[in-house]
Amino acid sequence: MIPLSPTDIGTINSLDRRELLRGLAVAGSLSGLAGPVWAAAGETAATGGRTRIIHGVTLTDPFGWLDDAALDDPQVIRLRAEFDAAAHRVMARLEALTRRLRAEADAASPPPSDPAPVPDGAYGYWSDWSQGRRQLWRIHLASGARQLLLDAAETDADGKAIGNVVAWGISPDDATLAFATVAVPEHHDIRFKHIATGQLRTEVVRDVGVQITSERLVWTADGRGIIYGEVDASGRPWRARIHWLGRPQVGAPIIHEEADPGFFIEIRQTSSGRFAVIHSSSVDTTEARLVDRENTDSVRLVSARRAGRLYAVDHGGGDALDILTNDTHPNFRLVNAPLGQPDRWSELVPAQDRTGLAWHQAFHRHLVVAERHEGNSRVRVFDRASATWRIIDIPEPVAVVGFDRWTAGPEANREPEPAQLRLGVETFAQPKALYEYSFAEGALKKLQAGTAASGLYLAERLQAIAPDGTIIPMSMIRPRTGPLHGAVLYGYGAYGVPSDPDFDTQRFSLLTRGVAYVIAHVRGGGDLGGAWHDAGRGAARGKPIDDFIACAQALVAQGIVPPGKIVCTGRSAGGWLVGAALNRAPDVWAGVMADVPYVDVLNALLDPERPLSATETSEVGDVIQDPAAFARVLRLCAYQNVPARKLPPVYLTASLADVRIPWSGVLKYVARLRAAHPDNAVALRLDRDGNHWGPADRETRDLWRAERVAFALKALDLV
Repeated sequence: MIPLSPTDIGTINSLDRRELLRGLAVAGSLSGLAGPVWAAAGETAATGGRTRIIHGVTLTDPFGWLDDAALDDPQVIRLRAEFDAAAHRVMARLEALTRRLRAEADAASPPPSDPAPVPDGAYGYWSDWSQGRRQLWRIHLASGARQLLLDAAETDADGKAIGNVVAWGISPDDATLAFATVAVPEHHDIRFKHIATGQLRTEVVRDVGVQITSERLVWTADGRGIIYGEVDASGRPWRARIHWLGRPQVGAPIIHEEADPGFFIEIRQTSSGRFAVIHSSSVDTTEARLVDRENTDSVRLVSARRAGRLYAVDHGGGDALDILTNDTHPNFRLVNAPLGQPDRWSELVPAQDRTGLAWHQAFHRHLVVAERHEGNSRVRVFDRASATWRIIDIPEPVAVVGFDRWTAGPEANREPEPAQLRLGVETFAQPKALYEYSFAEGALKKLQAGTAASGLYLAERLQAIAPDGTIIPMSMIRPRTGPLHGAVLYGYGAYGVPSDPDFDTQRFSLLTRGVAYVIAHVRGGGDLGGAWHDAGRGAARGKPIDDFIACAQALVAQGIVPPGKIVCTGRSAGGWLVGAALNRAPDVWAGVMADVPYVDVLNALLDPERPLSATETSEVGDVIQDPAAFARVLRLCAYQNVPARKLPPVYLTASLADVRIPWSGVLKYVARLRAAHPDNAVALRLDRDGNHWGPADRETRDLWRAERVAFALKALDLV
């Protein structure tokens, strides 16, 4: 496939069905410390403020007019020009350094690995993302003949490049390739290509929702139709339909629709190939239906939704389903159920307090489970014949290992009864490398060479103690020799999403200058399973902020970095984390960065029509109906609590096309920061054409990556 590559979507730090990607965000804090001199940011006039009373509390929003403003509003144009000028004043003196850092990242980039085709029937498939290419290839396993199936650079009937492909599927008769491309953020088009001739069909299926875990487009068994999710105006996939080739999209059969705005649907295919699965999911509730691909009128409900219960279904063949569920424990257990009575569950693996079950795939003879054990990721294999389990041994102490699309690749593990399991392993110092695990021999074979970088750096596990006594894990990479001059501390802490080590060549520019990179595995994420998520949401939503500050303080107390030499960073919901940590403890940070930060949280939650509001209600409570939830979010909201104390310099990014985190909230936050602290350095980078995952233009993405490092180095007084 030619999905969004790791560089396209930002280096992935964790898997999140709502957010998914990590990115750096730096905000510097030099309060009370001798440090670098930043250019003054200037002043922002607060015009068009709004006041309202909620639960007896008067809320004053000095920049509330931005909530309803359009990009072509003269006031918005003036404000953006003012912010651009302020960012230039902050970043201009770092331009030469930024160019050097970009060159360093390019020089550290490893050469592309040789293809490692994944067998699927008569062919082996692989993607080529090297040197700017976005191509899908296959090789005939018997003859060795290679075939280029799809190239993002090829043009459609209008002469436009088809662009990045986020999902694909080949018809059962091997005649047609279906693939999905991004039309506008959250809205995809499905197109069709004759494999024999290489010609694109003229028909296009519009307004398709492709979730980040659904890389395979699901065909009907006869190859005449595609089962897909349709999105509404906000980009929420809410209806499952069938598109029959050659027929109009209007009036296509509806299989299921979700009227509840808190739910979205995801279409998957079981590993056996027998069923399409329609998962209806909210943050904390799931319901699944099986659609027989040979008879799409046959739809069976697996188990009716129950508030707070999640489950995921796969079928490896035979007369049973394998199901992961949190019905008895937030860390999930593994059960199976007969196809004839899919709601009658029998336990196969019980839940455990310190091990979270995260993902599973069912094959005819084996069952594979991805786990989060004590903050680490690992994979276990169940042999159905002998009823025995085996843990796949990975030699790296700090690594992410998996068999899903993000770690093993979009072509991985599509056969119903493979002899080998395709795995991906990624570390701080090594890019994702592909492995094969032999089910018969229990042996792991590396398919792609690594890099020499791992010998220069040391990866370690650390711990901090939160104020309530909870042990918070941290993952760190540092130079193998020499003292540390500072650290960049990353956090997320939301939606049950774990924060995993990832490879980033630009990060080496920090390490070579004596700056460590540390992940704080704070509560609210899924780093220790579902219980870890529960421990940082709802009434406990403030715990991730406690944890994050405790991790920073532990790095200093343990003598790892000097006092006042930590830059904190987060993205999306992680922007809420670092924004709140900045408000609460500005003196802790030497700098703060945030990409597409969720900072105007309270106003977003008070407007149910806004993106993410229904989802956030499950995460933080109903701020409209519940005074306690309102008070909690008011206390934690970055925008509502900008402190009077001196703040560090801040670097932020946002996308004008982001439908998840509206640009207005980020602009309001910057305006409020600058109004409260006219002399504080605040740099905001805005992108017009990208989305929640980052700029569409590779040049801009690479520039921002280097700018973040330059910004952090200056905040740490190292340039």
